[in-house]
Amino acid sequence: MKKKQIFKGLCLSMLMFSLVACKADDNKNTDQTAASAVSSTFKAGTYEGVGQGKNGNVTVEVTLSDKAIESVKVTDQNESADIAKPAIEKIPQEIVDAQSPNVETVSGATMVSDAIIEGTKDALTKAGVDVTKLTKQETKKEAEVEQVEADIVVVGAGAAGTAAALAAQQNGANVVLLEKTATPMGAGTLAGGMFAADSKQQKAEKKEVSKKWLYDQYMDASQGHMNSVLVREIIDEAGPTVDWLNENGATMTLVDAGTGGSFAHSGDPATLHGYQEGGTKAITNLVESFEKAGGKAYFSTPATELITDEKTNEISGVKAEEEDGTVLEITAQKVILATGGFGGNSEMLAEYLGTPNTPGEVAQNTGDGINMAWNVGAGEMGVNTTHYFWQTFKPDEIKSMADIVGGDWFALNGFTSFPNLRVNTYGQRFSDETDATLYAIHGAEIASQPKQEEYVIIDSAMLDTIKEKGTVAIEDQYGQFKDDPQFYMEFNEPNATEDIIKRENTPMDYAPLLDQLTDTGVVFKGDSIEELGKALGVDATNFKASVDQYNGAIESGQDDLYFSDTDRLIKVSQGPFYAVKFVARNLGTLGGVRINDKIEACDADGNMIPNLYVAGADAGGMYGGSYVDFEGGTLGFAYTSGRIAGLNAASSIKK
Repeated sequence: MKKKQIFKGLCLSMLMFSLVACKADDNKNTDQTAASAVSSTFKAGTYEGVGQGKNGNVTVEVTLSDKAIESVKVTDQNESADIAKPAIEKIPQEIVDAQSPNVETVSGATMVSDAIIEGTKDALTKAGVDVTKLTKQETKKEAEVEQVEADIVVVGAGAAGTAAALAAQQNGANVVLLEKTATPMGAGTLAGGMFAADSKQQKAEKKEVSKKWLYDQYMDASQGHMNSVLVREIIDEAGPTVDWLNENGATMTLVDAGTGGSFAHSGDPATLHGYQEGGTKAITNLVESFEKAGGKAYFSTPATELITDEKTNEISGVKAEEEDGTVLEITAQKVILATGGFGGNSEMLAEYLGTPNTPGEVAQNTGDGINMAWNVGAGEMGVNTTHYFWQTFKPDEIKSMADIVGGDWFALNGFTSFPNLRVNTYGQRFSDETDATLYAIHGAEIASQPKQEEYVIIDSAMLDTIKEKGTVAIEDQYGQFKDDPQFYMEFNEPNATEDIIKRENTPMDYAPLLDQLTDTGVVFKGDSIEELGKALGVDATNFKASVDQYNGAIESGQDDLYFSDTDRLIKVSQGPFYAVKFVARNLGTLGGVRINDKIEACDADGNMIPNLYVAGADAGGMYGGSYVDFEGGTLGFAYTSGRIAGLNAASSIKK
């Protein structure tokens, strides 16, 4: 199956990296390689090993001489490029330098790092090496303490933090920016774009969005559980924020609603300003603009705690630790926290979201800023809110599929986009299937089901139609853009309507792929509905009742259960029948610390905590129980709240 035939699903990169980590000069690394003083002799040669990444296998090639590990090379992997790159550049070289696979992972790329390490161990084992004897020894030194002074220190170099740092620096402050990962990271690097109401582009194209409409969307999503003053401030400032971002290197272009796979949004106001070079490039450009303006950025430098003044007990800076162990004590008049929420913290997810739950997309977002703010008296707000969006597969299931069909498993994501019957693990129909591409809503629906799972039911009549005519014969979702092509980048991958239209009109035979994956726990098959239900392990009575009710609604033209548009539903009538299992996908958490409309942290009673600002996903009050359902909401809040925090912090210092 060719990649060009694969549906737009999880927008993940299939780039192959080939980085050779050459053996470092022994004279420069004697303190690190003393351990490798492996007295045994290696069997010279090149060996291949495999480790498990988030999106499938990571293949590693290890070359040995008779005495040393000469090189480590990552030859194949399926991880998102911006996340994988730091680990692929760093881990192989560190293994060679240490002459041992027992090295530290790269923050922000833990799963990729672990996969490279695991793959290296696998290759060494195949070479007959006793990996347990390759123990890395390091010379411990007493941690040095470095004093740093700044007007403002910003913690987190994602969308909110980078915007805050740049805005403050441009407004006359001396700013230090801290980031725990090796490169710009965070949900902002993966997003597609941000919303606005009245950007220059919207005005020029006469596509301004009613601020009342936007406000109503927040009110409907929250049912009043939001900081309405904050929401209005963000709506008012989102347009100027888009214009400012474009001026500073984060290139965004207005695109029509429904462009990015969310077909159900077609016809809505055009809110989304889509990245033209991808989120990673956009935030990298903003960091460069910040540094050119005189700001100082520290990467691989996590903040560890807030510093308070002994006399006033007010916030007076931040402690952080550089990669070499040096402790930075940064004295500052203002601190802005923007660490991306706690989607990567399993304990916090269990405590505040309950179980089961799905980890967020960005593993390094572990609630650092939220906990630092709480530790100095900040109140809680919005800590139970998360951004469920779309559907995905479990990592171990991805591995099972990748072992059989390689990257072709991505094609299964296409079945998230059509109004097929969906049932939960009880065999019950649970939603209006025509809302499947209202991804935030349907993601939350899946998250509310047992095990946060759903089964998408596919019959052979649908597969035969796609095989003959392409998916356009099932539902023409992108033909509306034929004469008005749209483009932006999401998950750092191109999202071009011209390409999608071509793909929609390309016949494709899915049956062989589905048949190959029936033993993976993801795809199930039955010649009859009864057999499919048995394969799924669901309640037979419930399942048959769900199929009968769904088919009956199509035949009668009236869905008395979930009130769907029955003209769009896809009948379950011709065997063999298949089911594809998906789980709810969590992009990240959306709250934690109470703030006001100036983005200042507040205590439980709403009193401002002097000198402390909290922006982006660390901040609560923008959402109620779920994500607002229009395009670009989360990134719009991140960038806009960050910019406001930076401007207000710098202005406060001037006063």
